[in-house]
Amino acid sequence: MSRERFLERQADVRASAARLAEAVSQPAGDIVRDATIQRFEFTFEAVWKTLNLWLEHQGHSCASPRATLKCAFEQGPMRDADEADVWLRMLEDRNLTSHAYDQALATRIHDHVVRAYADAIARMAATIAGLRWD
Repeated sequence: MSRERFLERQADVRASAARLAEAVSQPAGDIVRDATIQRFEFTFEAVWKTLNLWLEHQGHSCASPRATLKCAFEQGPMRDADEADVWLRMLEDRNLTSHAYDQALATRIHDHVVRAYADAIARMAATIAGLRWD
């Protein structure tokens, strides 16, 4: 992949993280919950795909979101094991959102996004913004 594609993905992460932060700041309600979950889904995808691209450029082969997150922990974009654990929980919740709609599950995932995931994503968006393609 090219440097230009990486810069595009960095911008995608920045924009999607901002949209997620906007959703998280809204008063609770069914529509806000559903919109927040959808923004979480596409932001999570943008982050792991950008990390994957950067890691591949660094010489690492990561075949899945889980492998990418583990490699990001080993190679430095993730600060520590606690952050890596949050990202693995995010992956589990992200995988659950793609199945049949369950209101109780949606409420639980929304709570996770509001309480932990949005902040972790904002930190990772800042980290990704600082990654260089040399």
